[in-house]
Amino acid sequence: MGILTPLSTSVRQTELKAAGTLTSVPQGGALLVGDAVSLMLASLLLILVQHLMGFDSAKYNLLVWGCVWILWRAYSGLYPGYGRSPQTELRMHVTGTAQVVAVQLAAAVAVQQFAPNVVGVLLYWTITLFLALFVRYAVRYLLIRLGRYGRPISIIGAGQTAQIAISHLRNHPSYGLNPVAAYDDNPSLHGADIHGVPILGPLELALTEPQTEQALISMPGARAELQQRIVNATYAVFPHTWVIPDLFGVPNQAMQPHNIGSVASLEVRNNLRSVQSRAMKRTIDLIGAGVGGLLILPILLLIAVAIKIDSPGPAVYRARRLGRNGQAFDCFKFRSMHRDAEEKLKSVLDSNVELKIEFEATHKLKNDPRVTRVGVFLRKTSLDELPQLANVVLGSMSLVGPRPIVQGEVAKYGDIYAVYKQVRPGMTGYWQANGRSDTSYEERVGMDNFYVTNWTPWLDMVVLIQTVRVVFAGKGAY
Repeated sequence: MGILTPLSTSVRQTELKAAGTLTSVPQGGALLVGDAVSLMLASLLLILVQHLMGFDSAKYNLLVWGCVWILWRAYSGLYPGYGRSPQTELRMHVTGTAQVVAVQLAAAVAVQQFAPNVVGVLLYWTITLFLALFVRYAVRYLLIRLGRYGRPISIIGAGQTAQIAISHLRNHPSYGLNPVAAYDDNPSLHGADIHGVPILGPLELALTEPQTEQALISMPGARAELQQRIVNATYAVFPHTWVIPDLFGVPNQAMQPHNIGSVASLEVRNNLRSVQSRAMKRTIDLIGAGVGGLLILPILLLIAVAIKIDSPGPAVYRARRLGRNGQAFDCFKFRSMHRDAEEKLKSVLDSNVELKIEFEATHKLKNDPRVTRVGVFLRKTSLDELPQLANVVLGSMSLVGPRPIVQGEVAKYGDIYAVYKQVRPGMTGYWQANGRSDTSYEERVGMDNFYVTNWTPWLDMVVLIQTVRVVFAGKGAY
């Protein structure tokens, strides 16, 4: 095997460490500057409203608490924050800000300055919370476009798991882990590449001539003894080592590392069993659907009028779908098809084999003859789904959840359907925010399964943010 003992760190590795550190400094610094700008903008906005609300911003010690907030984020590792999932980053952003607010208000009580400041403090940090998140995403997006974000990482192992990991990191550069080299002891793979990442040679080459200061061990199928030797050898060479364990199918977002003496252990939490989390999800649904529905009521009326003018038939129709616990419900949607849609579909599928294969595989058609002129626009922008806000209020759907399906699709879900029906289907979901109709049916089922088994309120918030981005980009919608 050639990987029997840990190798000592060479001069080359020391140089790579220094280079990696220097590379991360400007990236983390740019994000820190973005946070500082957010604080200043929030202060200006607070000053604009203070005269209307009767607050004195000078009493809030904004500069002091702004510095505390930045220091706390730096301590939490958000500069630059490589390798964290979007939901983990969002959780750290919100909870960290809430902790600083709690300390600031506690300090105000201690020095008897609570009464005149509490509303202003909450207003200031609420503005900062949303503004800083937007600025952070914008700064990181700019860094990614400039090719200045992320650290190079070596992939130890070049099997199927490595392909999945590399593909995800390539498609989601915001993780900040950029695969640049892969290694495997299978000689037939040497000289090939995985999604553009070259396989340079055997595993021992990664230890004797490391190309990066971070490594991802992607060999979950290796025997326990071999896995241990590889991890220990890699750990001794690379300053940062990531390991993909043999835990496929296990809810990974709900894992918490622990140790029992010298034995490592993982706690796997079932968030679906948490009454607190479910109550929070329902609260978000009611507030989001209720307030959102009132705000966009004029838009809903305009769409309804446009549909009626474009083609005869009702503006809203009811589609029978399966919901929580397998119960059928009426899913409301703006009508985007002609009234004789089923007849048109049957005629087209009977006369075109390719379209029939496409429809049987995805239950969708990219060029669907059933769709009206207004319907094309509604589907492209996902506006046809806005009436489902009523479903959310009624409790048959959620803002975020798995894709609502018909009875005929249950067989395609197989054993996963038992997991699927544990939650309400959503207006949007993990698959819509990560590929929409460009994904295969099997990939959608897998994403639905991932969402349900790894569900947290933070994942819901991330999906909502990603959905806005995807809808504006018009990606994968038809």
